[in-house]
Amino acid sequence: MNIHFTTLFQKLSILFFALFFPVSVLAQMFSIDDPEQRRERPLGSLTILSAGLEFGDYSYKGAGVNEDQRLDFNDSIFRLRLDSPGLDISLAFGGTFTGMSDTSYLNVYGRLFNTFPLIRQQGMIIGLPIQLTTDLKQVRRNDNDTEFQQSSLIIGTGLYAAVQLNQRFSLIAAATPNYGFSFSQGSLFGGSLFRTDTKTNLLINNLFGQNALSIGYHFDYRVYRIEGDRNDYNYVSHLFTIGVGF
Repeated sequence: MNIHFTTLFQKLSILFFALFFPVSVLAQMFSIDDPEQRRERPLGSLTILSAGLEFGDYSYKGAGVNEDQRLDFNDSIFRLRLDSPGLDISLAFGGTFTGMSDTSYLNVYGRLFNTFPLIRQQGMIIGLPIQLTTDLKQVRRNDNDTEFQQSSLIIGTGLYAAVQLNQRFSLIAAATPNYGFSFSQGSLFGGSLFRTDTKTNLLINNLFGQNALSIGYHFDYRVYRIEGDRNDYNYVSHLFTIGVGF
C-alpha cells in the first residue's frame, strides 16, 4: 500500500472513529431498569452501528486499456456502517490485510434521506425514501501508479419497509436505485454513475437491555461510465454485518 493511500486511509479512519467512538460507548451502557418499565421505541427508529465483511467484484467494462493498467479485483473488504433515521455513513477499506494481493481499496460515503410513509399500520411501515448520497471511491494497483479515484453525487428513491415480526424480532429493509455524476479531484464533471443498493437488517430487540442485536445483509451494484472508457467499471458487492441497535 503506497504512502498516498496510507495517509488518506489514516485521516479518514481517525475522522470516522472520532465521530462514532462516543456512540459505540453509549451503546454499551445497557439498561438495568425493570423490563416492565422499558419505553417502547417507535418502529424503525433505532440507530445501527455495525461492522462486516464485504465481498466485492470490480470489473473493467471498457476497451483499449493494457492489462497492467487495469484495476479489476474480486476480493474481500472490511466495512463499518452507521445507519440512523435520516443519515447513513460508511467506511470501507481493503488491502493485503483483507486478502487483496494486487490492489488497495478505500470507500467512504454519506447519505441524507427522508422517508415519506405510504402505509403506516400497527407493526408495519412502508415508505418512499428520497435520498442524496455523496461518495469517494479509490482503487490503486500495488505495483504501479494506476489509480481510480472518483467522487460522486447521486440522488435516488425506492421503497422502505419496517415490520414488527413479533415482540422479539423486527425487520428493516430498503431498495433504492440512484443516478448521478462522478468526477475526479479538481474536475467539475467526469461521467455518470448508476447505483442500486439494498439493505436488510434483522433486529433481535431488547437483547442488551433496551439495545438490539442487528444482523444485516447489504447489496451494492454500481456502473461507472467516465472519461471515454478508461474508467468504465462495474462494481458488485455482498456485505454481511453484525452490530448493535440503540
